[in-house]
Amino acid sequence: MIAFQPIEKEKIAYYGRFYQGSGALGCEANIVSGYLWNEAYKLCVAVWDNTLIKAYFRDDRRVWGYCMPAGENVRGALDEIFSDAAQRGSQPQLAYLSKRERELLETLCPDRFDFEREPENQDYIYLSRDLATLAGKKFHAKRNHISKFYRTYGDDARFCTIDESNLSDAVRVMERWCRENDLDPREHAEYAVFCKACDSFEELRMHGGLLYVDNDPVAMTMGSEISPQCFDVIFEKALRAYDGVYAVINNEFAKTLTKYTYINREEDLGLEGLRKAKLSYNPVIIYDRFSAVPK
Repeated sequence: MIAFQPIEKEKIAYYGRFYQGSGALGCEANIVSGYLWNEAYKLCVAVWDNTLIKAYFRDDRRVWGYCMPAGENVRGALDEIFSDAAQRGSQPQLAYLSKRERELLETLCPDRFDFEREPENQDYIYLSRDLATLAGKKFHAKRNHISKFYRTYGDDARFCTIDESNLSDAVRVMERWCRENDLDPREHAEYAVFCKACDSFEELRMHGGLLYVDNDPVAMTMGSEISPQCFDVIFEKALRAYDGVYAVINNEFAKTLTKYTYINREEDLGLEGLRKAKLSYNPVIIYDRFSAVPK
């Protein structure tokens, strides 16, 4: 069997190199995100013949989905996946495939899989300049929301980037958002993952922003780099009492990310409200996902 192990913080840079130079835009290439969520999703990795193999496990340690390998010997790594699945007494189902990965899998393993599109797992990807400038008619409503926010709160509102001195305020926003949504932070998976990110904020090279009203933190956002071309927004939370607050934190944070061509704001989880919100920012790429089921 493949010797899968959880992603270790000390090996993030090593694993990340398998995606470097690929112009990666999808979350599957963000090893920092994989590390943050590896306990919640039972994500484990292995390196075989200079090729990275990832797999998602169930609580009983059965694999429910492999990822498309990345590295020098993808064809050989796929054979290793097929062998590993057989030894575990299961079928080699592949999960979270991008369109490019699906096409590669079809080429390397013709007529072996049926493919199912996973719209709830598609990434929404935007031009950073669009989110930073909100220029043009298509962003008229967003500009109005932001103008209303600043007319209401004026000089009492301020944005700043996150560093070690204000990390506790970001955690406070997350805790308040949980309670506002009737969630116990101690039992909410995303809260635990967020705290994990905060505990190693600088080490993981995270980047984030905070929005204050009258020195009270009311919104926060945080993420990490997927590639030199694309930044991944992993967390974004705001308090609903402040009308327009999401548009403001989104816009202010995007202004700090203009060195990237793209911003990935991740999936909608199949939630209609979240889907509409993500579409309202006019993504330039809807990054489709597929699962591959053996025929």
